[in-house]
Amino acid sequence: MLRANYLQVLADIREDITKMGEKTVLSVMTAVSSFALNNVEQAQLSRQYEKEVDAMYKAIDDKCITTIATQQPAAADLRFLVSTIKIANEVERVADYANNIAKIVQKKFPKLDLASLAPVTDGVTKLGELAAAMLADAIRAYALNDAELATQVRERDAEVNKLNKALIKDILAIAMTNPQNQEAVLEYNVAIRYIERVADRATNIAEGVFYIATGFNVKDKKS
Repeated sequence: MLRANYLQVLADIREDITKMGEKTVLSVMTAVSSFALNNVEQAQLSRQYEKEVDAMYKAIDDKCITTIATQQPAAADLRFLVSTIKIANEVERVADYANNIAKIVQKKFPKLDLASLAPVTDGVTKLGELAAAMLADAIRAYALNDAELATQVRERDAEVNKLNKALIKDILAIAMTNPQNQEAVLEYNVAIRYIERVADRATNIAEGVFYIATGFNVKDKKS
């Protein structure tokens, strides 16, 4: 393969991951909105996005492995390709979380009384917005090969964790006063944990970007 063609393949892989990430951000935002609004149509749309992301993931994984096998890339390019495979897996897992939230809306919510949980809905929406924004910026850091933005994304995980703990505390209080709605409380708890994991995966992606850009593990970065 000519050098110019090889470089184009690497650029195409970066663009493919960016598109996959953007579609996943959309899936997360749609799933969280469907959850807050109890909207089964939005839930179905989120699940469709997840299917598209899954197909994109498989194509990217194949392209990266083929490039490694056929081009014997040098150190920096090999770091990019191996890290990209890991990042693609993180993104695909995020889409799975969005799909799981959407399934709760489709399969569980129609059978449940959600009235007692209305006070925490805004908090769930906020948590989703924070996690989706982290993911969007992690993907943007990847697209730009921006180590500084990746570092900023990683630092924002603390805000998500703080809100997550507050929400768990709130729904446990609701469970204590509404024992008849235990199943609804459980589903809210599950969804909140999925959203928190979106932020965790965004952090992992950001760490991968930092490694691609610098060759160093961000956890070893000196302050």
